[in-house]
Amino acid sequence: MNSKTAVIAALCGSLAWACQGPTPKPAESPLVGASSSPVVPRQEEAPSPLASAPSWSPTDGLGPLLLRAETQSPFVRRAYQAWQAALARVSQVSALPDPWLSLSGYVQSVETRTGPMDGRLGFNQQMPWPGKLETAGNRASAVAESARLQMEQARLQVRRQFLRDWTERIYISQAEQITAAQVDLLQHIEDVSLRLYESARVSQADVLRAQVEKLEMADRLDTLREREAPLEAAMEAALGVSLGDVGDWQSMTLLDEPALPVAEQLQQWLLEASPELAALQARIEASKEAERLAELENYPDFAFGADWTWVGTGNIAQPDSGKDAFAISLAVELPLQRGRIAGAKRQALAEHRQVLEQLQRRQWTLLANLQSALSSHDDAWRRVALFEDQLLPKAEMTYDTTLAAYQSGQAAFQDMLDAARVVLDFRLSTARAQADAALAYADLNGLLPIALLSAQSQDQ
Repeated sequence: MNSKTAVIAALCGSLAWACQGPTPKPAESPLVGASSSPVVPRQEEAPSPLASAPSWSPTDGLGPLLLRAETQSPFVRRAYQAWQAALARVSQVSALPDPWLSLSGYVQSVETRTGPMDGRLGFNQQMPWPGKLETAGNRASAVAESARLQMEQARLQVRRQFLRDWTERIYISQAEQITAAQVDLLQHIEDVSLRLYESARVSQADVLRAQVEKLEMADRLDTLREREAPLEAAMEAALGVSLGDVGDWQSMTLLDEPALPVAEQLQQWLLEASPELAALQARIEASKEAERLAELENYPDFAFGADWTWVGTGNIAQPDSGKDAFAISLAVELPLQRGRIAGAKRQALAEHRQVLEQLQRRQWTLLANLQSALSSHDDAWRRVALFEDQLLPKAEMTYDTTLAAYQSGQAAFQDMLDAARVVLDFRLSTARAQADAALAYADLNGLLPIALLSAQSQDQ
């Protein structure tokens, strides 16, 4: 090549290097504070859960813990990054393909009438059929919206699971307190039996049965205590940080439950505002755009180009000797692969029908889950009222009467033990019913946003 070819080659190299540009930095996640670690650290930089410092405690209150779980949970952060990935896809599929810049040099110069051709510089830009890029962008936007709604659904799931773990942990604390009181009660029964045995009014068997009953109750208390660690570990997993100062779980309270709207209103809101159903609706829109995109494959794409061929000096006697040549080109794609296009149409149609079927199935499933949670909620509060207002007061009165009768020799020891067991069962059943109501409300939190659950219907 001559000096002109070398200059053109250097120019193309500089242009290619400049087009690379600096690598953009990822945007900071709004889910994390400015001083927090990156949302997705490199694998070798990922912090160990066991090495992280305690940063939450039940004494912080349920509200702040729920907020942290909904924003900082690794499950939600993963869904957030999936949304960001889908969102970044929109600009990629809706942009024109990058143009091509080519440089050609002849190994042997081609002699023409005006002189030898030394090299050629070409430019080519592909242009999809009008509407293809817009449709591809709409499809990617619908997929990104589905990912965003899946992140909202992930928040509801984390909220639901954290509330369930929180409820169970408080119930365990209450059950421990009730069982410990029962151990003290059995100790009192053992003392009463021992005094009566010393006065030869009862047999030694009564004392032994009281001791056996107390040991059995102490074992139940130890079993309850063994359930504390797994529940606290589950809450740590939801928050993504280790547990700090535990404090006194017996002072913790369940989430306040507002008066729920009527079932018909909740069903309507579920079908209209459920993030899971809305995500499926977005996927349906994406499948519709995929069908339109497959239909547009019937139309050809274009390519526009320009070429500059520089010519060396030839016979100076010829007109235009050494004058460079310019050319403009237009290329049209021939969509002859009809089988490929038909296959893309069938695929898009099948995906559309698949999401429609999935949406219908999830609608019925979520309505069934809503009805189950409402029924469990109502049944739990019915049991709470039954135990607190009727069964438990009568059981305690029966126990007091039986204890007095046993001390006077008018009742058998087994009758007194049975009466004590009934009191324990009713106290535990009351706490269990209160926890079941809270668990049902937690399930409702996994179906609908809390703002809707707190709203009052016009009928109330």
